[in-house]
Order: sequence, then C-alpha cells, then structure tokens
Amino acid sequence: MRRLPISVSLFVFCLSGSAGFAQNLKAPVAGQARLPLTASEFRISVTAPMRPTHMAFNRLSASTNTAVQNSAASPQLKVRSIPTFSSSFSFGGTAFPFTMAGSAPQKGGTTEINTSYLAISFVFDEFVDQNGNNIVFDATANTPNLLKGPEFTPFPYTTGNTQFSDAVQRAEFFNLLKDAGENGSWHTLLEKPRQLTPVTVEVPFYESLVFQLPDGALFALIDVNFLASQLNTLLQTEELRVDEIPIFVTHNAIYGDFFAGQPLDCCVGGFHTAIETRRSDNTVFVQLLAFATSLDAEISSAAFGDPTAFADVGPLSHELSEIFNDPFVNNVVPRWQDPASTPPFISCSSFLESGDPVENLPDASFPVMIGSFLYHPQTEALLQWFSRAIPSSAIGGAYSYPGNNLTSPSTACPAGQ
Repeated sequence: MRRLPISVSLFVFCLSGSAGFAQNLKAPVAGQARLPLTASEFRISVTAPMRPTHMAFNRLSASTNTAVQNSAASPQLKVRSIPTFSSSFSFGGTAFPFTMAGSAPQKGGTTEINTSYLAISFVFDEFVDQNGNNIVFDATANTPNLLKGPEFTPFPYTTGNTQFSDAVQRAEFFNLLKDAGENGSWHTLLEKPRQLTPVTVEVPFYESLVFQLPDGALFALIDVNFLASQLNTLLQTEELRVDEIPIFVTHNAIYGDFFAGQPLDCCVGGFHTAIETRRSDNTVFVQLLAFATSLDAEISSAAFGDPTAFADVGPLSHELSEIFNDPFVNNVVPRWQDPASTPPFISCSSFLESGDPVENLPDASFPVMIGSFLYHPQTEALLQWFSRAIPSSAIGGAYSYPGNNLTSPSTACPAGQ
C-alpha cells in the first residue's frame, strides 16, 4: 500500500453554505492528538441539516461539451472516452439532447466498459487509540465485498439477469429494445476492474473528526475540500486510462465543509466527474471518474438512524448509474424540484442526475442478496421522470427503478429557484 503525501488543492468542492458551526464540541489543541469523539457527538457536530448527498461536475471546455453531446455538431473534434450514444427528447416544444454510456438500444448488442478500482485508506494525525497509535481506516478489506456486489455481479431483476446499472438503463429503454423481454441482447456492462495499488492518505490536524461507537467501531467526517486535493493528486499520479471508468472508494468515512477544524455541513457520500485531460490535433481526451464511500450498516445506523444510508454499494450504485445516464455531466433536462425538499427550502436541478431525486426519499435502497450478503444499491430516477413523459414508456410505466419511489413525473421548479 502506497502512502499519499499531503498536497495542495487545485480545485475546490463547496456544499450549500451553512450558518456557522457547532459550539458544543471541544476545540482541538494545536498539535495535540486526541481520542475519538463519541458517536453521540456526531449529531451535534454540525448545525446544518445532515442529509446524505452526492455531487457531480465536469471540467470540459465549451467546444468539448458540444462535441460530447452531439458528435455530428462538431465533426472536426473527436472525443476519446468510454463508449457513448446520443439521442434526445422533447418537452414543451424544446428538444433536450442527451448522451449516455453504451450504444443505442435499437441496435441491440452488448457494450463492455473498462473499469479500474482504487482503495483509499486514511491515517489520522489528530486522532489516536488508547495506546497512543494514530488511527487508521483500511479500505482494502472492503474491496472484495464491493467487487462481488451488484455493480459487477448479475442479479435477476425484472429487466433481466444482469448488473445493477445495466438493469436500470434497460428499464428506461425497455420498449425500444431490438430483442424485447428479459433476455434481450442490449446491455451495457462493466468489466471487472483492474485493481490499482491501494493508497493511504495522511489526514492532518483540523481536517477531520473521528467518532467511536460503544462497540469500538470507528467512522470519520472529513473535509471535502481536503479530499478534493488528494483526489486531484491521484488523478495526476495514477496510470488511469481514458477508455475506462476509474472507481475510487473509501470506507466508513463521509465528507463535508470544515472551518477552523469544525464541520459546517454534512454529508457527501460520493461524486462523479468528467475532466478534459488533453488535446492532440483534433482529438480531445475526457477522463471520467466515480468516487464513493461505503459504510458498514452499524455506522449508517449511528450516523443517520438508517442502516441502509450510504451502506455498502449504495453510494457506488448512485454514482455509476449517474455515469450511465449522464457520463459527461452535461445532460440538461427541464428544471426539476427535489421530491424530498419542502418549502421554504426547495432544492432544484437542471441535470439528468438519476440518483439525486431518490436519495433522500424513504426506502431509497433496493435490497439485493448475492451470496450471503445483502447489498443496498440505490433506486434511480428514470429518463421518463426527467422528460415528464405521460405515460412513462419505461418498463411497467415506471418513473424509478428498481424501486417504485417515484410514481409520477418530475415537478417543475418554482419560479425564481
């Protein structure tokens, strides 16, 4: 396992602003290591509402955004990335083009997408155990369980015996499949990842809080901007391939903005991005990336009161399904209102981010038993929810899949929001 040195951030995440930080927690003493906080202190550690959330962004030029949305519109610029296809839908007299992973469903056939996997562990300068040893979170032990999970292992969904993200995508286009039915030949499948050498990130003072459950289990809240700096370093130092989806995963850690060693908000569980890495003549190279945490059930229960929140493959399924539906983070749709938000704090979006509308609804996960382990991938909103199709042309008239969390199309965002 490699040790990743502390680095300076070249790009910054920012969650929605928070009005100050908690005064209930004892401030750290400069340079003095301390024992973990109690799990009960987690819920008083931030003043903003603690909701599971994910993020998405791209780092693409205007010309590249146009090219990845519609190659016919930019014939002079070729894009190197994972395989994709383009189409569009209309709403209110406006056409909304979109690009998705794989190949057009009308063509049939199977598209295989390469992946790689990097386990990111943490060692905390500020927090020590009873013996004075720096606390370490080892993410490598969680790797076999994730790679045996539903993102890479077939399961019998109503759309076929297949991987989770493929099952969701097939649900969206079930009526268009060349060979209809559960055994139809159209699939977009993730290859088993090539495993990159795991890394350990040193977390300095004031960038994290570590909490301990009564049984000794540990979890951490880490500054998302510090995380961004480390991921930026990894993007530059790892031997990533532009035709694959690199998957970076941590274990029992969640993320939020910090100020002066105290968290302002919480809780990010993952993100996906598309980054323009270079150009060569008329070819632009676009690197995708999925980052996700993975919590043990008892950690999810302690942090959120829900053993399925951010549990096992939940964040990973969210991010990979969103890459399938919006690989370049630029599929614009009619502006929609978050179904879980309530006045006066209405959250809105204009992007085809399939995991976001469901993540804070009740029973957002869909249980999948593989071997002897019960996984919790997250139900996803379907294209028909974003396009406001009535009736839905998805399998069974659904607006979400595999769970039935969304039973009607998206609601327009209130004026001015």
